[in-house]
Amino acid sequence: MSSWGKFAAVTLGALFAIGINGQKASAKKTPQKVDPITETYSNMTSAKMLTPTQLKPNNTTTFDIILKPRNEGQMYSDALAVNTPGNSQFKHYITQDGIRDKYGQPTSVTNDWKTYLKKHHLTANAFKSGLVMTVKGKIKDIDKTFKVNINKATYHSNPLQFGKHAPKIPGRLSDTVYTVIGMTDHNKKYFYPDSNMQFDVKNPAANLSADTKGDSGYYEAGGTSRFVNRYNLDKLYQQGATGKGQTVGLITFGGVRRSDVLHFWKHENASTASSRFTVKNVQGDIFNKDFLSPADDEATMDVEYAGSVAPQADVRMYESKNPLPNLQNITNAFSTAYQEAKVSSLSLSWGTGSDEYYNLLINRGVMDPHYVNLFNLLFAQGALQGISTFAASGDTGAPMYSMRGISGNRVLLDRKTDVADPINTNPFITSVGGTTLPFTHKLGSGATISASKERAWGSDYYWDVLQNNPEMLNSTPGLLMILGAGGGGGFSHLYSTPTYQQGVKGVNTFAARTYLSNLNQPIFGQPLITGTDYGRNYPDVAANADPTTGYNVYMKSKHGNGWQENGGTSIVGPQIAGATAVINSLSGRQPMGFWNPQIYQLAQTSDSPFTPMNSTTDNSNMYYTGQPNTIYNQATGLGTINFDKLAKAYK
Repeated sequence: MSSWGKFAAVTLGALFAIGINGQKASAKKTPQKVDPITETYSNMTSAKMLTPTQLKPNNTTTFDIILKPRNEGQMYSDALAVNTPGNSQFKHYITQDGIRDKYGQPTSVTNDWKTYLKKHHLTANAFKSGLVMTVKGKIKDIDKTFKVNINKATYHSNPLQFGKHAPKIPGRLSDTVYTVIGMTDHNKKYFYPDSNMQFDVKNPAANLSADTKGDSGYYEAGGTSRFVNRYNLDKLYQQGATGKGQTVGLITFGGVRRSDVLHFWKHENASTASSRFTVKNVQGDIFNKDFLSPADDEATMDVEYAGSVAPQADVRMYESKNPLPNLQNITNAFSTAYQEAKVSSLSLSWGTGSDEYYNLLINRGVMDPHYVNLFNLLFAQGALQGISTFAASGDTGAPMYSMRGISGNRVLLDRKTDVADPINTNPFITSVGGTTLPFTHKLGSGATISASKERAWGSDYYWDVLQNNPEMLNSTPGLLMILGAGGGGGFSHLYSTPTYQQGVKGVNTFAARTYLSNLNQPIFGQPLITGTDYGRNYPDVAANADPTTGYNVYMKSKHGNGWQENGGTSIVGPQIAGATAVINSLSGRQPMGFWNPQIYQLAQTSDSPFTPMNSTTDNSNMYYTGQPNTIYNQATGLGTINFDKLAKAYK
């Protein structure tokens, strides 16, 4: 999963080259050496703040008006009801027009808003749900209409006030507003961390190895068949299900080269029909144009694998031109996909940061304090429409990188297990975690790392080697950052435990072990901890994500043959979205819809389509392990999926 955009990532190849080039020379041209240990710890403990581009009066920008929902509580109940077997509303999905009729504001309100804003030289468009309106215009017109300096805009209790005085907007309109998002995004107090908090998850073992082939067929990166065969999706192909007639949706914050995608699909024997892949540009705000990426590796990986797992399905990419996902751009991307209603499944590989990051922005006056409610409002729409929405759980293990404060223009970083991203833990999204496939690999030192069976993705399979060879960390301190990689999972206290998780064995209890210090230093021989917790348990399901047993991605380059190894939970989401399209393409099937209410029921049956990972040893996401005799574990959720069984059991 990519947090704060891929520009903030550091490739592992570069990671191991820390200190080679050194810092810039001083005025006297005296060479400056970089201490690799200092450099590594500096990257792990603080980051520079990236602040937004300041806008001039004739510049154009956008923001969103979120309208008050009607029957909000009923909306959330209905979103679960239409996806819960046995409920009288089961499979009674509704359209976006239906969402407007039951929960949104009527067209008379949105038309009234459009007319008012047009008089002030601003253009507004309303999504069919009647819940979100995008507004676009010049800064001088926005400033005048809302009595604000947009470069200094801050939140107030009045949802339309961003300056010293509230704008004089007629009550018939202002009374319909829940909040406004995007208005404060150009205040210098709004920031992103320019950090190594999210890694470009290439194969770490390859940097330490004298033998890149290893001893196992699972070591070298594989292709689509690695996922398809491992999780019995191939049996659905044999029944003629290929995703034909379905469309897989992908939310991206970067572009792709069509030629790369078609080259990969041809290599994987998927359809290369020119009409198969389409792109929808999403209206939104651009934080900083310097970070735009026309050929993003994350987006490329997502498109390639969604379209190869579902080899005959269409792929629709919803591209935001802002590589830094924020509240406004996430809202617009999903609202666009839900309004089109072309996709039966939808995947997001980007995160927006932990709740501590949001809290910092709230304290600085540039973030809507109701952001959790907005995500509920957003993702419940997809559930009501019968769209299966997936999000990557993260790639830094259970101890998620977070921000404990700000010092000058630096953000102070920390790792915690009690913080969570509000997107991939939302109760109306299926959160996908990561595993490691069986492998054996000899490192250049002659030592061996291995996994004897499929397990939770965590780097603790290095522990025996590191304990016996402590010089490895001294010679390559960048390895400390690699050791923090693993599938995201744990507890999100942002949300209460959803009804579909309540009573499931393993939910709100846990087993864990402290593998890492706050600075990613390995801790050996720690005892198993057991206890209870609360909130939204995540992820929901898991599949191979470890780059050590990862996947080949194609991106043409000037050097090399264009093939590179990759992984992360961000490759799991698109593959499961593709598998959903395959199941939906079976004859006589209704859309699977939002998975969670049904899969937690199926996981408790005698012939469950899920294989839980319950071991307390060699099975961690760098904190949480399995729990013996349970159905759910925080490192891998309900476990891995047998898609053949799932297709037969899913109603």
